[in-house]
Amino acid sequence: MVFGLGVLVIAGCSTELTPAAQQVRQISTVTTDGCEFLGPVSASEHFGISAAGNTGSAMNKARNDVAARGGNAFVLTNTSSNEDGTIVQVDAYRCP
Repeated sequence: MVFGLGVLVIAGCSTELTPAAQQVRQISTVTTDGCEFLGPVSASEHFGISAAGNTGSAMNKARNDVAARGGNAFVLTNTSSNEDGTIVQVDAYRCP
């Protein structure tokens, strides 16, 4: 029972997308023509239940940050994972 509760607590720590971030899409560098560059974004997640969970949560944090800056798109520039967590780096854009 205690173990199950611990798993639920840890699993509940993943970052959810904000409504605005749900509209943020990943694009490639070749599709940034006509887009306004808003700057780099770095997001991380540590000590989650799995590497995939850490990566998904870090990506959600990055999307949330892009949306908070007024962006609607990003280019993934780097992802780094190890046993402690994941760091995601993206370039934020506002595209037509």
